[in-house]
Amino acid sequence: MTNVSDTGVFTVCNIAYLPKALVLAESVRRHTGLKLNVVLFDRKQEFRYPKDEANILWVEDLGVEHWEQLAYLYDIIEFSTSLKPFVARMLLKQHQKVVFLDPDTCLFGPLTPILTDLESHPILLTPHYTTPQPSTSNESDLGMMRFGSFNLGFFAIRRSDEGHAFLDWWHRRCVDFCFMESQFGLSTDQKWITIAPCLFSSLKVSFHLGYNMAPWNTFERRLERAPGGEGYIVNSSYPLVFFHFSNFDAQDPQYLNKRASNERGVEYPLLLEIAQRYAQGLDQKAAQVDRIKYSFDYMSDGSYISPTLRRAYAAVRAELDPNHAPFDSQGPVGDFARRNRLLDGRNVPYKYPTMRQVASHGRKLQFIHSGLRVLLRLVGPNRFYDLTKLFVYLSVIRLQRGLWKL
Repeated sequence: MTNVSDTGVFTVCNIAYLPKALVLAESVRRHTGLKLNVVLFDRKQEFRYPKDEANILWVEDLGVEHWEQLAYLYDIIEFSTSLKPFVARMLLKQHQKVVFLDPDTCLFGPLTPILTDLESHPILLTPHYTTPQPSTSNESDLGMMRFGSFNLGFFAIRRSDEGHAFLDWWHRRCVDFCFMESQFGLSTDQKWITIAPCLFSSLKVSFHLGYNMAPWNTFERRLERAPGGEGYIVNSSYPLVFFHFSNFDAQDPQYLNKRASNERGVEYPLLLEIAQRYAQGLDQKAAQVDRIKYSFDYMSDGSYISPTLRRAYAAVRAELDPNHAPFDSQGPVGDFARRNRLLDGRNVPYKYPTMRQVASHGRKLQFIHSGLRVLLRLVGPNRFYDLTKLFVYLSVIRLQRGLWKL
C-alpha cells in the first residue's frame, strides 16, 4: 500500500448526506489506509452513526468568524462549499498534501497518481470533461459556460507559497460570494476557479481520465475491467481512481447509462455494475445513521428559513449589528423576517425545481406567455427586450435592497 502518511483527505456535508460520506470513507480506508475527515455542516448534536469509520468535525468547532451568519446567508450547498478552502488551509497545518473529495464520490484505486502530480504542482484541478460535447448534445458545452470549467468535487493541494495564496484568495471569494446564481455568473465555490489558472501559474489542470469520472463525462470515457479483474481502467489507458456519483438515484439502476451516450439504447454493463455497488454501500450506511433534518434550515422557534429569506438577509446583513445571532427568532433577523412577511407558516421545506418539471407547468407557462404578449404590445419590442433583461437582474434578490424594510 502506498505511503500516504503526509496526506489528509476530507469532505463536507450535512448529517443527511453522511451515509454517502461513509461510503467514501470506506473506500478511502481500503485504498489508502487513511481515515477520512468529514466536516459536518449541521448544528452539533448527538445522533447514531458508526463513530470509528471517519474523523467527524463540526463546522462550529472550526474557528470560523461569524459562522452562524454564513449558515443563515447560504443554503446547505452554498454553506458547505463556502468553507472548503478554509478547511483545506486548516488541514495543511497538519499535512504536506490535502485532497478534497465530494461526499458522493467513491475511490476505486489508490491516490498515488494524484499525490505524484502534487510533487511537481502545488494545485491540482480537473475539468468537467476534456473533449467537446457531441454535436447532438442538448448541452453543447453550455453547462461549462454556466457552472465553470472545473468540477470542484475534487481538488488537491500541497503545502507551498502558491498553494496557500490560492486558498487565501479562494476563501475570501467564497465567504463573500458563494451564491448559486448562474444567471449572474456565480456558481457557489466552483465558478471562481474558472479564473484561477489566470492567477496561479503553477496550477495544474489534469487530463487524467481516471480522476473525477462522472455522469457528465461518461460520453468521452469508456470503463473497462482492469487486467486481473481488480479495479477498472478508463479508455484502456487510465486507472479509475475515483467516480463522482452526482445526483445518484439508487432507485434507478440505469442512472449512469442514461447519461453515458447520445446513442439511444446503448448500455454499458460496467457502469451498471459500479452503480449497483454504490447503491448497496449507501443502503448499508443509511441503516447505520439517524435521519435528521438540516438544522440550519430553521429559526430557534422552528420557523423554516426559505431561500427568499436567505437572499433578503443578504441584502441587509451589512446594516445589522456585526455580532447579531441570525437564528434567534426574537432577534433582529426574526423581526426583519416578520416585518417583510418572509416566514411561511406551513414550514414546508423548499424543493429546487429542475428543467424536467417544465412540461408539468405547461398551462401556467401559457398563462404567463399570454401576459407577456400583452406587455409586448403595450411597450414595444425594444422596451420589452429591456424588461426581460431587468427580470434577470431582479431575480438576484440579494441586490434588491429597496424591497425590504429593516
